[in-house]
Amino acid sequence: MRDISHAALLITGVFLLFPLWVSHRHQLGIAKEIALSSLRGAVQLVLIGYVIGYIFSIESWLLLALFILAMIVIAGLTSARRGKQYAHAFPIACAAILAAEAVSLAVWLTFHIIEPKAQYVLPMSGMIIGSSMTVASLTFERMLSEFQLTKPLILAKLALGASPRQACQELMENTIKAALIPNIESMKSLGLIHLPGMMTGAIIAGASPLIAVKYQLVILLTAMSTAAITAILVSFLAYRSFFRQKMF
Repeated sequence: MRDISHAALLITGVFLLFPLWVSHRHQLGIAKEIALSSLRGAVQLVLIGYVIGYIFSIESWLLLALFILAMIVIAGLTSARRGKQYAHAFPIACAAILAAEAVSLAVWLTFHIIEPKAQYVLPMSGMIIGSSMTVASLTFERMLSEFQLTKPLILAKLALGASPRQACQELMENTIKAALIPNIESMKSLGLIHLPGMMTGAIIAGASPLIAVKYQLVILLTAMSTAAITAILVSFLAYRSFFRQKMF
């Protein structure tokens, strides 16, 4: 694979200036978040690039489990920032992401889809944890906006004798559906518009297209399932905060 020059890499970063300028020009308020997240991601990726050889050579299951747990904690912290209004947003996010990762690993290892080695477990776990983190963040944000819109309806249901769970049924349904939109739309356009990176990279590296497709399907189907698990768990645990914190 050809190397990319530093100049070419720098030029691609120039594309980031356009959304930053638009945000500043029209006072959209997203420039700071875009700039900081891009810088943080770039630094993290460079750092991991220097140690990835060591990480993939991990043979201790305890060390591997600790590394995955650290990934889940970082993902939980990131999602919890989107759920500041909720009580216990961090443990809720971590619990949902941990459940998604546990289900994925159980399926992969039980049916010998991947070998129990760090070089296979960590990259695939990272995809699932990252996907679940995004879904958890979307669930937190959408649930709060849905609550603010439907607060009078929820109060009316409570006044008629409904339990908090029954009063929030529609709120939770709308939240879960909205949080899963990116995954569902991506699956609909798969192969027609969206060509997944793992499959494309494997084919470029010389793997059989059929084998590459099989592995990509494993990732996508698992990600779809774990996204649903994450959205459901976060919504089922987070809605209680509306009553505990007396947000009415």
